[in-house]
Formats: sequence, C-alpha cells, structure tokens
Amino acid sequence: MTFSSFLINLFSHVPRLNFKFHWTKDIFNFDWSSEYFQALALVACLGAAVSLLLLVTIIIVWICQACRKNETTGKTRRRVRRLSTVLFIISVLCFFMLGICLFANEHVNRGMSISINSVINSKKSYQISMAQISQFQEAALNTTVDLKNLEDIVHQESKKTKNATIVQQIDQILTNITDEIDIIAKNGKLFQAKHDDDIGTLENIRKFLSMYESERWAFLVILLSITMCVLFTGVVAFCKQSKKGAVVFSAIGFFIFVVVWLLISVSLPVTIALADFCRDGDQVTRKNLGNLYETVQFYNTCVPVTTHDNLPRPIASHVALLNNIPASKSQLDRLMEVAFNSSAAITNSSSAVGEDITKLLKLAGAVSSSSSCYVFHDDVANFYYGTCNQSVAGMSIYMMSILLLGLLLFVLLIVVSKTWNLFSRLPEEYIEVDDDDPFFPRGVNDSTIPVDIYGTHVYNPRTRDRTEPSTNTTSGTADESNAPLWSQNVSTPLVSNSMTRQPFMSDHPYTTYEDRYN
Repeated sequence: MTFSSFLINLFSHVPRLNFKFHWTKDIFNFDWSSEYFQALALVACLGAAVSLLLLVTIIIVWICQACRKNETTGKTRRRVRRLSTVLFIISVLCFFMLGICLFANEHVNRGMSISINSVINSKKSYQISMAQISQFQEAALNTTVDLKNLEDIVHQESKKTKNATIVQQIDQILTNITDEIDIIAKNGKLFQAKHDDDIGTLENIRKFLSMYESERWAFLVILLSITMCVLFTGVVAFCKQSKKGAVVFSAIGFFIFVVVWLLISVSLPVTIALADFCRDGDQVTRKNLGNLYETVQFYNTCVPVTTHDNLPRPIASHVALLNNIPASKSQLDRLMEVAFNSSAAITNSSSAVGEDITKLLKLAGAVSSSSSCYVFHDDVANFYYGTCNQSVAGMSIYMMSILLLGLLLFVLLIVVSKTWNLFSRLPEEYIEVDDDDPFFPRGVNDSTIPVDIYGTHVYNPRTRDRTEPSTNTTSGTADESNAPLWSQNVSTPLVSNSMTRQPFMSDHPYTTYEDRYN
C-alpha cells in the first residue's frame, strides 16, 4: 500500500452527513443539489465553526488584557526576555509550517502538471489515431467503388464464358469481399460519429485543469507570502521588545488568522473530494467522458507490448475484418484468370482493387500502430498518478500543515497580548536639523554669540579682569566704563556733612583694597 492509498482510505472514514445529519451513501459527483455536496458543506461549516470559536476566544482574552491595569512594578527584564523568547519560538514554528505549506503547494502543482501534460499528450495521440481511422474509412469507401466496377465487368464477361461454376465462385468471393469492405466503411463512419467529440472533451478537461491549478497555485502562494511577511514583522518587533510593533502585529495578525482558517475550511472538503474522486470517481468519469470512458479504461489497465494487436475492442474488430481479404483476393485473381482468360478489362479492374486492398492493409497497420496500448498507456497512467498519487499526498500534507499553522497563530495571538503591558514604547529616532530650521539655523557663525548674554559676570570677582565687552543686557551696566568700581572717582559725596570714614584696617601693610584682594 502506497502513502497515497493510505491517505485515500483514511479520508474515507470521515463522516459524510447530509443536512438532516443522516449518513449518506452518495458517492462523489458534481451535482450541487446532491447529498454528497451537503456532506462537504457540513465539513466546511465545521471548520468555520472551529475558527469562529477560536476568534471569540482571542477577542475575550484581548478585552481582558486591555482592561488590566498597567502595573509597571511587576516588569522585570527576565520576564520580558522570557516572553519575547516564547514569541520568537512560536514564530519560528509558524515559519516552519509555512515552508511545509509552500512545499505541499508545489507538490500538488507538480502532480497536476503531470496530469495536464498527460491530457495534452493523449489528445495529440488521439488526434493522430482518429486521422488514421478517417483515412482508413475513406480508403474502404474507395475500395467499395472499385469492387462494384469489378462486379459489373465480371457480370458482362460472364456472358461470354461457358464455365458457370467458376463464375459462380467468382461472384461469391466478390460478394464476400465487398460485404467486408462495406462493413469496414460503415463501421469507420459510425466510429467517427461516436467519437467525434472526444477531442473536444479532452480539450475541455485540459482547460479546466489548467485554469483551476494556475489560479489555486497563485492564490495560495500570494496568501502564504503575505502571512510570511506579517510574521517577519512580528519577529522584528519581538526581538526589539517594541510595544508599538507588538500592537501593530496583533492587529494585522488577527486578519491573517481569519484568512488562514478560511483556507482550512475550504481545503478540508476539497481534499476529501479529491480522495473520493480517486476512490469512487468511475460514475462521474463515465458521465463526463461519455464514449471515451471505455477507451480510457482499456488504456489504463492494458499491458503495453511491442506488438500492434493490443487494441481497444471497437478498433480491433474494425481492423480484424481485413484479415481474410488478402487470401480471398488471391483466390479471386486465379479464378478470374482461368474463367476470363486474362481479359484486359478484368485485369485492369482487378489491379485497381488490388491497389485499394494494399492501401487498406497499410492503413490498417497505421491504425494499429497509432492506437496500440503502448501509445496511450503511459499518458493515461500518468494522469491517474499525478491526480491520485502526487496531488492527494500534496493536499494531505498541505491540509495538516495549514491546520497546525492555524493553531500556532491562535497561540501566538493569545501570547502576544501580554506584551501590550510588558513591552515599552521605543524612543523616537533623532532627526538631524537642516540649514533652514527657523529656531536654530546651522548657517549662523557660533563665534558671534556672546559668551554671557545675561550679564552674570557683574559683581563677579572672577570676571573683573576679563576684557570681554558687556552685552548691555542689564540697566546697571549700560553706558558705563569697564573700570572697576573702586577705581572710579566719585565727585559728589553721597551724604553731605558726614564724617570722613577711615579706611578699614588702615594700619595694615596693604593700604588699598585692591592690594589686599590681590
């Protein structure tokens, strides 16, 4: 038992219930009103119900998390580091599941490509076979015309001969050959009319499979790529421990979660339907292929050999009518030579019939060669191999991986909500000031800015000897000289009729205040 056969048998145990929740015995079909489609719809609804339950759980957890108080006292580096590590590990597992999904998608695409190529090759081979059968039928019609001319000439020449027994034998052999050629011509015409739509059927199958597979592959690649990009932004936010990044990832991840579970709800019934087609698809195949069904079944089950006798029954019976004609023609020529003494009219007409029969034999060989088992067997077998082996295995792997991805996203969205109060908002990046900034233009020469713009050097002993000019920003220093206060002459006494104040410590060796200060 192959892996695909095991999966097909495994999916056969999935309950198939109609809308009345009764077990249905309906097998795979394309009828939208059938109980089989009701069973697939219930499977899709089951996936949607599970996704809705998980969504409600996420929303409740997020509301509870948002209503909690932002307690900063409980924040520790170890707790934040542990939470970011857990989120990183879950994200890596999600990446791993996404990689498996992409691998399974490519596996299904490869299987369907094998099936599509087999349909294309079968169509080309079938066109060649039908062309050979058409030429064979036309040659048979031409042969019947020449045989009728030969019969007319024999009837005319038989009046001149007295050997009635030989003439009777000639007439019997001509009748047998003519009847067999007529049967070949009529059967060829009926066969063409019966299988006239087979080329169109194969072309419709090719178009349907090509359109379905191209759209399915591109749709999944785009969605899985978007999911991968969102997860990458989440990983960056977790590594930086950014609160803003975690909140943005939560918002976008919510929609990604919904999309992934919608894919699960659709992929599960599609996988079950594909397995059912490979197990019980004969009825649908017979209905859609029509007269081509028996031919396909023959080429699928036949054993290819190098001989040309392994043909479908209609073609084999069609070609088998020529088996006795060459011997009958040789016997006819001998009898006519004896009876009519090599008459010119008889000889010419018999030669024309002989050429027609020779052409028929060559065309019969061409029909046998173009319709033999070894021509179609590999293509038909590859169709079933691509659809029921590679595609079933790929869809099953994809189904399991995307289901695990949906569960991991659920856990990730639950855990990421805890970062809203644990992660801190990162500071904004520094923005360089340009030359046109109105508050601090970079073009101004810094040397023109005064050293002390508020006049704090006034009455400061450490700045009394400096030569910097005053900024005149205070009223006390405006329009005054730079000389120290004690060296300025006061012409008018501040208080009249006052006693002369003796200098402090006048007996000290330093007689002036400036000397004492220095």
